[in-house]
Amino acid sequence: MFKRGQALGALALLAAGLTLAAQTVSASAATREPLARIIHPPRIAAFGYGRPRLRPDARALRAMARASSRRFAGAGGELQITSSHYGPAAIASVARTLRSLDHGPEMSTLSVYVATPAEIRRTCGAGVVACYVPGESKMVVSGVDRPVAGVPRAFAIAHEYGHHIANSETADAQPALEAGTIRWATYERVCQLTRAGRLYPGNQGAHYWEDPEEAFAQSFADLNRPAAGVSWQYTPLLQPTSAALAKIHADIAHPWSGPLTRTWSAAPTPGSPVTRRIRTPLDGKVSIALQSAPGAALRLTLRDPERNRVVAHAATNPEGTASLSYDNCGHPAFTLEVRGATRPTGFQAAITRP
Repeated sequence: MFKRGQALGALALLAAGLTLAAQTVSASAATREPLARIIHPPRIAAFGYGRPRLRPDARALRAMARASSRRFAGAGGELQITSSHYGPAAIASVARTLRSLDHGPEMSTLSVYVATPAEIRRTCGAGVVACYVPGESKMVVSGVDRPVAGVPRAFAIAHEYGHHIANSETADAQPALEAGTIRWATYERVCQLTRAGRLYPGNQGAHYWEDPEEAFAQSFADLNRPAAGVSWQYTPLLQPTSAALAKIHADIAHPWSGPLTRTWSAAPTPGSPVTRRIRTPLDGKVSIALQSAPGAALRLTLRDPERNRVVAHAATNPEGTASLSYDNCGHPAFTLEVRGATRPTGFQAAITRP
């Protein structure tokens, strides 16, 4: 999880001497965004001394918003866009870019500050062209529509908006912010690859390139700006395919609304357990809450049918209740078995899954 005020997806410059809004930005560290080509020093330099600061000053951001001398609601419409230094034309340009992105109702929760290079350095960090602050649902973007190190501003905005989409998914899907939206993350096997030590959700340091939240944001940018020609430098495990991009679009068009709960009633007899198949098309927590008569002696077993392996089990307490849960990581289905010990006993179970 990210603490309030922490930035994601800050676009750090690779080559020194690039100009942003007519001001020179020194950036000797390697890029934190894929560029058209690799420029020395190599990527690893970004993780040593002198790398760009990726945690913005949230207080400075809020102060800039409060001090904004212009608020152009007409230009932004449903968007909250402010600036202390740029006028309606610059605000309208940012608004057009945002509205052109694949989006849903989450756009109304975004606030944007259009910043000067000095403000970006103070808020996002040195050598950064844009950033997103999840605790504030705020994006900071350059007021100058100019490519930087081959990355168009519209592509940078799309990348940051990808973080906002993940940040906007219901809390029951957490850690969506770190892993990407639920359908995309399930399809891309983020959970399995993380457990295998090949992905590092939330790692903004040494394993930045294997951080699925950044790969998700970059995939969203590719979905919306395929003609930008920005090369893929994140882990090839998450390089976007048409199927993966379709999952992102589905997550936007039909946002996941939370876990699904179904009830099941049965009455096992000794020696004759009852079973129920639980489909799990999405990764996440599977839980069962069972209620029976006081004194009932029932045992619950949750099994992976592919390997016939028990993944969780529980037994009723003296009050006749039992519960179990399991964090599903890549299993398409489970089998729930309820077994009675002494006499026919009815029960009702609430089965919850993503």
